[in-house]
Amino acid sequence: MALPAAGWGAESAAAPAPAAGTGPKAAFSGLAAPAAPKFSAAQLAHVGDWLRAIAPAAPPAAVSAAAQHFLEDLQWQHPDEMDRLLTDASPEKDMTSALLGRLAAQLTAAPQAALREELARRRVEALLPPGTPAASVAALIEKMKGASQVYYQRLLAGRIDDEDLIPLLKDAQQAGTAAARPASSRPAELTAADILSEFSKHNQNGLALSHLRAYTVEGTLKLPGGAEQQLLLFKLRPDRFRLHVLAGGATHYILGYDGARFWQEAPNHPPEVMARESLGPRAYLAEFINPLFGDLENYNFTRLADGALDGGKVYRLEVRRPDGSKYVACIDPATFHEVGGEYDNGVRVRYSDFRQVSGLTLAFCEETTDREGHKDVFQLTRFTANPGLIQDFFEEPVPGRDLSYLSFERLVASAHPAPATGKD
Repeated sequence: MALPAAGWGAESAAAPAPAAGTGPKAAFSGLAAPAAPKFSAAQLAHVGDWLRAIAPAAPPAAVSAAAQHFLEDLQWQHPDEMDRLLTDASPEKDMTSALLGRLAAQLTAAPQAALREELARRRVEALLPPGTPAASVAALIEKMKGASQVYYQRLLAGRIDDEDLIPLLKDAQQAGTAAARPASSRPAELTAADILSEFSKHNQNGLALSHLRAYTVEGTLKLPGGAEQQLLLFKLRPDRFRLHVLAGGATHYILGYDGARFWQEAPNHPPEVMARESLGPRAYLAEFINPLFGDLENYNFTRLADGALDGGKVYRLEVRRPDGSKYVACIDPATFHEVGGEYDNGVRVRYSDFRQVSGLTLAFCEETTDREGHKDVFQLTRFTANPGLIQDFFEEPVPGRDLSYLSFERLVASAHPAPATGKD
């Protein structure tokens, strides 16, 4: 799957927009202005100096950005540590790995590959007991690399938290110990990292995802009462989306995200900014790809007890998002396709009719069943890779725009006059 892991009925299109003049005003309330930074210029300078001391070869711009992001994380996740930054009890030693990870995330240019590898080594070194020989550090990284290319690449890119990295290092250490023991006839138990690695290998050809900058999805949603909706979803890296929900040939509503604000537009109702809290799970349409590909920042994965689906065994992975929400992905051990999903609200999703499009394996059929047993079915009819979408297409429309399908088609044509498509 290259789409967000939740089913359509669970995440997006089944929820209609309020009609003009009806529905709670909170559904269209404006987003609050971003909160002012809770850290001082002195704290920012202190973290910058600290980072330059442990990574003197890092570019100044990368150091500045990493220090900013580090402090934002700190004030959100460990606010009690903020006041210690400028004291003798400063938490530098305990947070060196996290800071180096933030720096690595800023180094995306090919010539910086060697520096990324050095930062990865320094991160591992910081998490091991003091005095660990350099040869042992290097050997541990090689074992981790051999066990999971997905997590190794996340380490290099600074997209893995310490709470995920530490268990991987322990697994690598234990693997080294086990290698010295007599081999057991019992098959090795796959870890969450192993399953993610196999998922990535089985659901894309080569580096197909690395070439995917944008895509569109078209399909039909059959609702429990028999009604149908036509869905058109437009996605642009890193997190832009625009969803059109049509019924009977007319646009029912449009929901979008421009990278900073969610907005919604409905016939006879002007475009309005929506609070993220009012969207519920529909906000996760901003996930550009399935989190199981391991390409999204700050997502955590935990292997749960195996389950059964349609009489067959499935691997179950808990996927926890950065905001704390979570769901369970069900993966076929034979194909490593994601064949189902479980949600805390009782929703269950089944994925089927897998096809390869533009180098990706997609489920063309998604069945969503809620706690009461109501079912809707989304049938994907077209997937278009890299259609030439632009940022302006995802921004909140101006009031008074005609929402007819033909007007929408003209808007799309003006946004990308010569798209390159990959179709089923």
